[in-house]
Amino acid sequence: MADKTPTTLTCPSCGAPLDYDGTNSVVRCKFCENTVIVPGLPAAQNTTSRAALDEVRQLVQDGNMVDAIYRYREIYDVSLKEAKDAVDALADGKVVTVHRAFSGSLSAEETNRVLDEVTQLLQSGNKISAIKHYREVNDVSLTQAKAVVDQIESALTGIPLAPRPEITGQPASTAKPAKTGLLSSLAVTFTILSVAIGSLAYALFSDQANVNLQISSQVNLDSFSPHLLVYSPAILLPAGAGTPADVAALFYDSGANTRLIGLLDGNSGNLRWQAAPLSGGGYADALTTGGNLIYAANENSLLAYRKSDGSLAWQTQMPDKLSYGDATLLVTAGRVITLNTDRSLQAYDAASGSLAWNRRLAGYDRTLRLMGGSLVLIDSPGDTGAYNLIFLDPLDGHEQRVFTPTCQHGQYPSISLYPSAGVLYDQTANALFLAYDSSYGCVQRIDFVTSAIGWSAFTENYFSFSSDGFHPLATETTLYFGSGNQLLAVDKRAGTVKPLLTNADYDFFPLAATGDTLIVRARRARGTERFAIWGLNAASGDQRWQMDMQGATPIDPPNKMSGLIDETDFGFTWKLVPAGLMLIKFQGNPNQMTLDTINPADGALVNEQTISLSQVTGDFYSIPTVIGWQDTVVYFSLDAKLYALDITTGKFRLTY
Repeated sequence: MADKTPTTLTCPSCGAPLDYDGTNSVVRCKFCENTVIVPGLPAAQNTTSRAALDEVRQLVQDGNMVDAIYRYREIYDVSLKEAKDAVDALADGKVVTVHRAFSGSLSAEETNRVLDEVTQLLQSGNKISAIKHYREVNDVSLTQAKAVVDQIESALTGIPLAPRPEITGQPASTAKPAKTGLLSSLAVTFTILSVAIGSLAYALFSDQANVNLQISSQVNLDSFSPHLLVYSPAILLPAGAGTPADVAALFYDSGANTRLIGLLDGNSGNLRWQAAPLSGGGYADALTTGGNLIYAANENSLLAYRKSDGSLAWQTQMPDKLSYGDATLLVTAGRVITLNTDRSLQAYDAASGSLAWNRRLAGYDRTLRLMGGSLVLIDSPGDTGAYNLIFLDPLDGHEQRVFTPTCQHGQYPSISLYPSAGVLYDQTANALFLAYDSSYGCVQRIDFVTSAIGWSAFTENYFSFSSDGFHPLATETTLYFGSGNQLLAVDKRAGTVKPLLTNADYDFFPLAATGDTLIVRARRARGTERFAIWGLNAASGDQRWQMDMQGATPIDPPNKMSGLIDETDFGFTWKLVPAGLMLIKFQGNPNQMTLDTINPADGALVNEQTISLSQVTGDFYSIPTVIGWQDTVVYFSLDAKLYALDITTGKFRLTY
């Protein structure tokens, strides 16, 4: 007798669980009404474990609070503040609810709840909010989220979607589960073919499904010009003065449903070359460059491509994927160095890919720091649990020296450095500046060569950095950084620290210093979050001017914007240029950019330009990602397209 126990499959169009009893091969989705044919019975189920939270809880019970915070943040992909709050709750014996796991999947019940919420938003006429909600919860692209909501809207209204190209496919051998998202919630191995109006949606979302199969499909695109979509990561390649920078990036070939590394020519705006498709899910975790090669990390693989033609120079296997963090892959001294999830450090010969040296970390440092020719780590290799600054030779990995920083203030117990502390290398002074985020505030100047303490400066209150960590601004004489509702100024020579600005309603992030003006970004932390740019007297902290960003949110960290750009939610970035402070705002409906040039001395508006984003269709679009700057040209990606804009002329130099 056939097993009629209900088995949860996922609709390839909208991701909703399908009510499949194991016998009927035709299933209709109750949300988008897509019809699905299920040719075979699934063979096995894949369950998602929550054991990772138990690992964090064990670290808390062992007293390793810092490691617990970093481990929680790595697993669940949350801000530093949220990780700290969760670990504090665990320490107090409270129940911690994980909203979204980095490598997990939503249950059928959670999926139904999310799609019910999307349906309610559509029924209330708020389609933009429906798309935003679906995208934020499920970590998918704007295109994917819109396609899902369009499908559900079509089912609600009875108005069919426009015809889409037919897809035919044959089941192939097993494939590796792809990255996180609602559509990774399939719990069984099965072969599934979508029919009727959901056929193209399957091609859009099958790469998100957590299934042990691969659909080999071919779309008839003879009438379309082939075009690759631009995704992160993307980097600018070094270029000479006056020469437009080339851009290396991860590209998506929608026709072949593959991802690959490609190089965009900065002069012509054309794709110079595209490499062979990446394996597995096809995602690249990081890109960097050095010499004549471009390096990419693809899951456990490290690949080196020749800049000239994109051919593969070498490929090697890392012990694990790259660790969570902003700086886990770098090239220096003829070495490609990786920081991996298994807490190992690997150094490969940059030319051949052979392993030069490796090292295991005891702690959870998440940053590769290149300072004064040394690779600097924060680790606790001994039994004491104390964290050291470890200086390594990047060439062979040998320890140049080990230093255990501590700070003693009066009768208080001495405090130690942790990976979450602030570390800044001043190349001109050849010194390190350390900001301890412990029981009281302490800043130290350390001689980089001898490790001798030059001075220690204290505050009675502990430092409270942003959720994205320590973001200092260093001038020749002063070190500025935000701590909660204060902006602190440290005299680099005298070793004194003072609150330059205090406001209970705001927290502060120093942007730039020009002349005797300090430019800071102020975030209103009480009530509705809003942002403004303030101009301060750099010595006294007196406010000279302020500019309200009129509801716009930064597209750069800290406090980076989430969601979409539309007629009510704007994004902004900035750049200090010879003409003044340039504020770049992205708006929707109409889709455009505004460029405001501000006089830093008095905040006066010097110039204003409005630039149409004519290639962006619809009333909203994804949050732009700034790839980099070359003089006054900003390179950014938006809705899977790449742009290079000269902010002095307001002209696009490149669009792809």
